[in-house]
Amino acid sequence: MIIVVPPNFTAMKRILFVLMLIFAVSHMQATGHIRFMGIEIGGDCESFKDSLLSKGFTYMSSFETLYIFYGKFANEIVKLNVLASPKSKTVCKVIVYFPEREDWQELKKDYFAKKEMYKSKYPMDRDYEFFSSPYEDGDGYEMRAVARDKCRYISFFFAMGGHITIEIDKTAQLKVVYEDRENIKVAKQELEQNAIDDI
Repeated sequence: MIIVVPPNFTAMKRILFVLMLIFAVSHMQATGHIRFMGIEIGGDCESFKDSLLSKGFTYMSSFETLYIFYGKFANEIVKLNVLASPKSKTVCKVIVYFPEREDWQELKKDYFAKKEMYKSKYPMDRDYEFFSSPYEDGDGYEMRAVARDKCRYISFFFAMGGHITIEIDKTAQLKVVYEDRENIKVAKQELEQNAIDDI
């Protein structure tokens, strides 16, 4: 028996793979809520707070819809900012701040290490890594550029129910943001309603 392989069989496999990847990513985005440390970002702030406390985090303070915690994440002591909607107190976003770095090479190395770590688990959407004028990598003024918000090192990842971003913050810290797609809409609607109620 002779099997005839079409000359463009490899191209067909590539197209099939890309279609499967698109389907998987769209399915990933459409279902459920994003998770942080296995905790679904889908409920009210009190239940989310209890889940974080059970993971060893320490509650520090709160202001309106912002709740601050300290604890261990990805083998480092981090600060967590948990954001909730103003009325229903639905958690919509978790922001992780890794320890501050004093040296550009150390900060840059930290960024790329975390980027690779996330790439091993989540599909990458896009990334940008550049300095705004007059700064550039290697000029010796990188940390000044970071402080002046002229450093654009940021990577975006797809995750079930939302997305994740990793970026170098102007505080010389690596910032990782977990944002839930549905709950961020709830928060925006409630904020808009608050503004309408005020006027």
